[in-house]
Amino acid sequence: MTKPAGWGGVVLAGLLSVLASPAQTLNNQSLSGKYYFRHVSLGTDGVNPAGLTDPRTLMGSITFDGAGGYTYIGQQLSGINAAVSQTGKGVYSLDAGGFLSLDSPLRTGAKINVRFASEAIVGSSTESTDNTYDLFVAIPAPSSGAVFAGPYNCMSLEFPGGSTANMRSTQFPLSQSAPGTLQAFSVYGHAAGISAGIPLTQQVTGATYTMGVDGLGSLTVGAANNAQLLSGGRTLYLSATGNIVLGGSTAAGGHDIVIGVKALSGATNATWNGTFWGAGLRIDSSAVYGYSGAVAARGLGKLTWSKRFKALGAGAFDYTGINSYTLSADGTGTVDLTQVALGAAGKAFAGAAINANDPGAYEIYFGVQTPALAGTGVFLNPLGVVNAASSAPAGNPISPGEFVTLYGTGLAKSNQTAAPPYPLSLNGVSVLINNKPAPIYYVSPIQLNVLVPFATTGPTATIVVNNGVNSNTVTVPVAATAPGIYTLDQSGSGGGAILHAADYSIVNAAKPAIGGETVLIYLTGLGTVTPAVTDGTAGNPNTLYTADADVAVYVGGEQATVIFKGLAPGYPGLYQLNVTLPQFLKASGNLPLALQTLNAYHDQVDIPIQ
Repeated sequence: MTKPAGWGGVVLAGLLSVLASPAQTLNNQSLSGKYYFRHVSLGTDGVNPAGLTDPRTLMGSITFDGAGGYTYIGQQLSGINAAVSQTGKGVYSLDAGGFLSLDSPLRTGAKINVRFASEAIVGSSTESTDNTYDLFVAIPAPSSGAVFAGPYNCMSLEFPGGSTANMRSTQFPLSQSAPGTLQAFSVYGHAAGISAGIPLTQQVTGATYTMGVDGLGSLTVGAANNAQLLSGGRTLYLSATGNIVLGGSTAAGGHDIVIGVKALSGATNATWNGTFWGAGLRIDSSAVYGYSGAVAARGLGKLTWSKRFKALGAGAFDYTGINSYTLSADGTGTVDLTQVALGAAGKAFAGAAINANDPGAYEIYFGVQTPALAGTGVFLNPLGVVNAASSAPAGNPISPGEFVTLYGTGLAKSNQTAAPPYPLSLNGVSVLINNKPAPIYYVSPIQLNVLVPFATTGPTATIVVNNGVNSNTVTVPVAATAPGIYTLDQSGSGGGAILHAADYSIVNAAKPAIGGETVLIYLTGLGTVTPAVTDGTAGNPNTLYTADADVAVYVGGEQATVIFKGLAPGYPGLYQLNVTLPQFLKASGNLPLALQTLNAYHDQVDIPIQ
């Protein structure tokens, strides 16, 4: 196989993008005190998305002791039964980056994959092996002086009677007109049993609220308000900052969750700028999903998601993808086919699947800005280990042979770049991944680019940088593959690093691909290869090194034919796919190009098609 002249240098130059990260690392002591929480868990028959067999919901207060233990007291709903008082305890473990493992208060033996931030903790039981799917949200409780001072933009997801027959998602504002009374408001949403799920609007007048100084209150919407979407009473919690409201019903069969964020003023797309933890729960016609992950927003109208999904019929897998968004002045807007509200000074968001083009989808998601982390000396940011091609935010795993970018401070004395074969030490810097030296391509005081040794296995790996002294140890997830396709602008999204196979010219708007053509796609993170190759080397130039992973490629949703998958000749750590596009593509223009392996789905780049 011929290597395209000069292309490897262009791709490797894309590794040298910079991520800034300014506070301290975290541990169990970082999580202490009283929180209010809502936990919705859907037990299914394991086959049918509509087959809810064991819905459970719990809400109340949970107190963390700062030493790895918690206790809770609350009201639990099971099936269509009335709420019962429930108390319990469990353990938790919070790592340096904010990744939190929490005993599930609803499912004995299950662990919730939670993320910690100052505004809230949020997660889902993505690693449980049963047929349950959930969302857990907790907010710090005020010690006193709580004041309900909206407006708040809220989202809800409901399963009345613990069934999907009348499930509904809504979006609505809450703002007081007088103490205890809410201004009239409009609810936008849809319900499975009404108008085939097409979105509707419900006008609400006379709604009331209460709010105690401890942040415990209520919301009441009278049944006279054409109650197709929202009615009845709900417990309402207010966060310690006053930025977030959380709640739900304790009525028999009232399996729901309400999440709201304080509205913004003067917001634009540029307002959404930061890295956020996020989690969600979704049911559509094909599956039930719970997910926990992270989202990067850079104020440019698109989000990069890194999600750990658990899906009905598919188990757990890793996903990276791009979503487009638009925001109005109060922070509300859309993210693809969902409604969204960015609020709380730009540090939190909530969303719900409400769109006429997706009437069968019922989903709620919630996100909060990740903590800022810093350290002294040689410091590796616990959230600064990312795929060098996709820049998918923290939580996306590393894989054997992958090019990764490490961010921190004090990582090297000066900039230096290596030529192949990549050394195990460069400019006095070395990196150990699971105690094995990693080949190094580039070093600088704030960024390193290294290759994950092919011998790296999971489920997690430790990473330590040495620049005369050892850095802190960072633990990251490991998977067989963690694909990331390089992009022309080196941002991780947009036009992919793709060449015409016929002449090695770049596929772009000026020279798009056509149906039936063979193209070359450049990426990292496809895992081990056969025959094996020595870490940091390109191997024998006369040998093809084939990726062991099963790979599928989709263009505009149509499956392409993969002719070759493996290392690009002459470039250590750079993988190449030779792909023949479908002969008769149903669309043209910039079409999404997605890549799937047995454990991952990557959907961040486009390919121009004529």
